[in-house]
Amino acid sequence: MNTKAIPYQPQGSERVEPTPIDIVIHARARNDWSPSALSVPLVRIAADILLLVAGTIVGGTIGHLFQRTHTFELSTQSLLIGSLMYTGLVLCLLQSDNAYPRVCSLLHVKETETVLRVSIKAVMVTLVLCIVARYPVPRMAMLGAWICGTALLAIGRVWVLEAVRQRIAPALSQRRSLIYGSRRTARRFFTGALHSPMLGIEPVGFVASESEHSDAIYSYDYFQRDSRPIFHEALSVEMLTRLKIKDVFVCDSSISDHALKTLREVAQSANCTLSLVDDQEILANKCPTRVWEMDGLFIATTEPNDPGNFYKITKRLIDIACSSILILLSAPIWALLAIAIRCESKGPVFFRQTRVGQDGRSFEILKFRTMKVDAPKYARSPNEHTDSRITRVGRFLRKTSLDEIPQLINVLNGDMTLVGPRPEMPFITEEYGPWEATRLTVPQGITGLWQLSADRQYAIHQSIEYDLYYIQNRTVLMDVAILLHTLVYAAKGI
Repeated sequence: MNTKAIPYQPQGSERVEPTPIDIVIHARARNDWSPSALSVPLVRIAADILLLVAGTIVGGTIGHLFQRTHTFELSTQSLLIGSLMYTGLVLCLLQSDNAYPRVCSLLHVKETETVLRVSIKAVMVTLVLCIVARYPVPRMAMLGAWICGTALLAIGRVWVLEAVRQRIAPALSQRRSLIYGSRRTARRFFTGALHSPMLGIEPVGFVASESEHSDAIYSYDYFQRDSRPIFHEALSVEMLTRLKIKDVFVCDSSISDHALKTLREVAQSANCTLSLVDDQEILANKCPTRVWEMDGLFIATTEPNDPGNFYKITKRLIDIACSSILILLSAPIWALLAIAIRCESKGPVFFRQTRVGQDGRSFEILKFRTMKVDAPKYARSPNEHTDSRITRVGRFLRKTSLDEIPQLINVLNGDMTLVGPRPEMPFITEEYGPWEATRLTVPQGITGLWQLSADRQYAIHQSIEYDLYYIQNRTVLMDVAILLHTLVYAAKGI
């Protein structure tokens, strides 16, 4: 779902068209930045330089140690010079690829994808330059430097963005803003503004309808640590003055013309700007496959966002290679878990259940059994680890996600893929509307954006936003980026 914030202009004034920014939302780029806002891109660039230099030096040194032939000696000076030159090349490519935008993508996956794409370009350019200059290429050193530098940059950038948001952003000049609405669009806008300090938007809270019973709204992220309260009162001049609001963003597509006129009058009286955030949910419900933008116009189409045969073939090859290797490497773990499961309770080691795959095809999913044998086979999954149906070993397996390992067999068989929407049970997919059914147009996977978010505590079909974002943006590098995020955050116990 793409949205675009349109600043309200009083009658008689010249309208200034906003510049769309390509993220989860399209927010208005402000020009009233304080000089301190320059510290954000400078910190990010400086961090990228340190990460790249450290990664390439460490990786180059390790690679050179494993060099089979020592006909080429790599001196410390040569390694440092090469590292600095490669770092400069990567920074230029990052800049040309708009890798330092004012806004951040959903769960920072796009940023990781950009790093992977730029690193591949950089190493190809480096190889060509070495061949043209007839410079002897230390293959293992270059390979080690590239792998280590790319990995450190991809992982480090996410941590740097989070540090910038928590430590630098509060000191920047921010405009206190109120979000009118409480549904999906409001939450997306809140997340984009919160994680993009360069926008200069400080969300204070939400104004919701009388039917909204929640007290707060959480952002789309890994931990759901960020939330803002919902004010259960009508928007008024007194409210805007009391909260020191400078901007009001209307994220409610169902608002009537009369209500919108009232909001404009209230905002003008409180000397606040009013912006409309286009909600594409209505278009998506009528035409669920894809919504795209053309020079400010939003177009809903039934044509799927087909990434092409290269993507499909490469994705399948990666699935086969990775699942085969992981099954072989994890074989001892399978044996230990099987023994632990059988020692605690009698019954099968594996849990088998019919799930719905791509295009509605059914298949039998495999998991390590985490619940008692007499637990209902087809029922909604337990939301709490204290559920009496779960065994003691099962709690450990669920917490560490080790119960999902047998699905590598499903991936090897072609029933599933490593990265994709999570497969649901038939009685759930039968309740799908046209919008939810979009999930079934792609292969179902083990991990994905939903599994990385804090919304994984809720039902999959209640958090379809992640799957739609993935379907519209999927590439080979995005799949690799999601796998990297899965490894990093799985290590943190998420």
